[in-house]
Amino acid sequence: MLLCSEEEVEGNHASSAGKVGEKELFYIMSRGFNEKEAMKLLVRAKFNNIIQNIKNQELRDEILEEIDNRLD
Repeated sequence: MLLCSEEEVEGNHASSAGKVGEKELFYIMSRGFNEKEAMKLLVRAKFNNIIQNIKNQELRDEILEEIDNRLD
């Protein structure tokens, strides 16, 4: 994810994509979460380091809400 409001930005990045691990999903579900809740928790955890570095609380909330909406 790249969040930027500058006009002239040069960026280099790497990314990874993949499914949530079935072992991790099973582990979270064994702790009482249903599949949807477990998936949201794992996806939020993957983005947590990035989101916590965003100073604007409103923007952080908006991103987390979007993650939830996409996983519903």
